[in-house]
Amino acid sequence: MVQTSRPSADDTDGNWTDQAGGTSLYAAIDEASADDATTFIQVTDTSSDEACIVELGNISAPGAGNVTIKWKAITSDNATAGAPLLKIELLSDGSGTAKDGTGNKTISTSSWTAYSHPASGSLDVSGVTDWTTLKFRITMIAGSGGGMGANDIMKVTQAYLETPDASGGGSSIAPISMNHFRKMRG
Repeated sequence: MVQTSRPSADDTDGNWTDQAGGTSLYAAIDEASADDATTFIQVTDTSSDEACIVELGNISAPGAGNVTIKWKAITSDNATAGAPLLKIELLSDGSGTAKDGTGNKTISTSSWTAYSHPASGSLDVSGVTDWTTLKFRITMIAGSGGGMGANDIMKVTQAYLETPDASGGGSSIAPISMNHFRKMRG
């Protein structure tokens, strides 16, 4: 089983907006099933990197296993000369310091595409002491060369953190009494 921490509030909008040009970013990317062009956050490449920060819902400290950032996005490449990239960083303990992130990722220009980071293994979450204060910093990295400032639009429709279940939960299987076992044996 896994825990899923989805966006639960806006922290910093920057120049990002929701699909209607509004400022409710978290509500546009918090769905359990991505709805692609129905709700999303977006920002235009005007030659500078653009970041927003969303708070994540509370989860318990996870047990052993992989911690993964998952998202679904699309971008445009108006100049066909270098579409913007996307970076999502996990911030912890309210400090604004990135624990780990996706690096600068190339995003599809042809269709909404689901991504996962890391592709295998786990994010480095060592030092996370409070799993109730996590945030994502989502950054559009301006296109390069002739693509920089080409008014490409980066869109993200879903983003969440996936972790193993909380540690120490014990078994969820009900024990069978010895009397029941004896009756079954005949």
